[in-house]
Amino acid sequence: MREPWRVLVIEDDRSVASIHCRFVSRMDGFTVVGAACTAAQARPMLVNLRPHLVLLDLGLPRENGVELLRRVRGSGHPVEVIAVTAASSPEVVRACFQLGVVDYLVKPFRPERLRQAMEAFERHMAVFDGPDLPQSTVDAIRVRGRQLPKDIAEGRLEEVRRILAGARGPLSVAQVSAASGLARSTARRYLDFLVGLGQADVMPSPGQRGRPSNLYSATFTPPIADRARREALPPEQ
Repeated sequence: MREPWRVLVIEDDRSVASIHCRFVSRMDGFTVVGAACTAAQARPMLVNLRPHLVLLDLGLPRENGVELLRRVRGSGHPVEVIAVTAASSPEVVRACFQLGVVDYLVKPFRPERLRQAMEAFERHMAVFDGPDLPQSTVDAIRVRGRQLPKDIAEGRLEEVRRILAGARGPLSVAQVSAASGLARSTARRYLDFLVGLGQADVMPSPGQRGRPSNLYSATFTPPIADRARREALPPEQ
């Protein structure tokens, strides 16, 4: 039987940190090795305690959680991170996923959501406990085992991703809505989710008069078959 996963809680609110520690301690296969209130306090703990997983609050004083995460990645320490924060701007979410967080939890959240994140971490780690990975397995983990939000369906997300990948240029919400059959509000939700994943860029529409609108473009290279099968997208309304 393997040793428990070692978890470090980094949270500036001591009462919240205590709640996280108690929750993690009650989960089978996990043990809390420490808790830190600041990035300065956390840095030596990351080196000395060698945690497998960090629950990281982004709203730390002086040096915030994103800055600490950049330091951790720059050091080469192979710790996994679940971001636990009130910050939900696309820029912050995107930065965290670019830095390889396993999951991103926006406060306030239900305890069950944290449990899902911890279980996703276990699934993520189990994949790497074996021989060389075939392409099918690599494809299965490329989103790092995250649980999709309830209002995001994997099939629809892949369709919106494919539409962006097959476009000759940036697309508006209206164009993606027409091409996918989704309502505009739903199409915008999927596009913004892709921006949060770092798989799409968003920019203001140039020369737009009246109500401002955004354009979205893919940040990844589509497969050859998709590039050859460009979508016949309707013009902007």
